[in-house]
Amino acid sequence: MRDVGRVDKRDPMCACALMSDKAPPAGWVVQIVVPAQFATRGAEWIGATLPDAPSFKYFNAAIAVAGKAIEAAIQLTAGEGSVVRTLSSREIAVLGLKPGEVKPA
Repeated sequence: MRDVGRVDKRDPMCACALMSDKAPPAGWVVQIVVPAQFATRGAEWIGATLPDAPSFKYFNAAIAVAGKAIEAAIQLTAGEGSVVRTLSSREIAVLGLKPGEVKPA
């Protein structure tokens, strides 16, 4: 018989996962902002030249620590980096990445 007054920390009948049960990230998708190059204007242009818009490059990194994933991606191209989202170990396997490897997305 179940004790009605007792509150279970985790009910085995509950199918929902707790936030603390979430697996840590196995890797990251890293976005690198590539600085804009100055626009090339013809010789007839006498006005001010504005830079073109920056571009973005994305990399899949099989590195669990976000900062190290950004550093590894920046080594492949110049620019400022940030993480976009996590990659699970299953996604890393599907992408064919080895631990510590970084590839263009």
